[in-house]
Amino acid sequence: MECHALSPASPSEPFHRPSGSAMTAPPALQPEAMPLGKAARSLPDLLSEQLLADIMAGRLPSGARLKEVELAREHAVSRATVREALIALSRRGFVERLPRFGARVTTFAQSDVFDLFELRAVLLGLAARRCAELGGELASRLEGIVAAMEALAADPGTDPQTFSEQAIRAQHLLVGESGNRHLPELYEHLASMSTWRLIRGRATSFLLAERRQQAAGDWRALVTAIRAGDAAAAEQQARELLAHSAEGVRAQLGRGE
Repeated sequence: MECHALSPASPSEPFHRPSGSAMTAPPALQPEAMPLGKAARSLPDLLSEQLLADIMAGRLPSGARLKEVELAREHAVSRATVREALIALSRRGFVERLPRFGARVTTFAQSDVFDLFELRAVLLGLAARRCAELGGELASRLEGIVAAMEALAADPGTDPQTFSEQAIRAQHLLVGESGNRHLPELYEHLASMSTWRLIRGRATSFLLAERRQQAAGDWRALVTAIRAGDAAAAEQQARELLAHSAEGVRAQLGRGE
């Protein structure tokens, strides 16, 4: 694994202020952008993060070939670093490594997106069941997020992305408080895979005001079930919530938007 030394530290001699004089703060140093090959962190990790950002933003389209030589030259790293980064992304499902071809950005059919929604629904349902069984202050914390979602849903002019961010916050809270330490990582992995595809396709479940209202109502029903300690109802409501989200995405994809 490649690693480069940190930049030299500032001089160790202490700064003395003359008696009675005012201290003038030194100007803030603005870090300059540098090639990955000159950074101090693990280069394969840095490169995998950069490539993933390019995939998420669509700069590396689905099916794009990822050539080690070109990537090494572009990012000022060795081919071994590129290889490690691509292996890391392939383990997460964002890159495919094919015999006699090399690596490429993973291709997904629309059906893959909805398969991932089904898996996420199972995990979110499990999280909701466990939260209802555990009780505690979760319902009150979730209540605040749901109230914000309801306020946003009541305004037809709400930005869909703003509403989506609240929905993501609610999901993270539910999964994180489930008491199962493996759930957050599994759920986030599935969520990032489907989100990647949806961002690339410019599809979202919350473009329409009626969908935002439906989602806010789904979350309200889920909070009610958790507060009541009804584990079965909480699990069912969580699954329905994501099923409705998948239906909204399917509708937008069907419109070609």
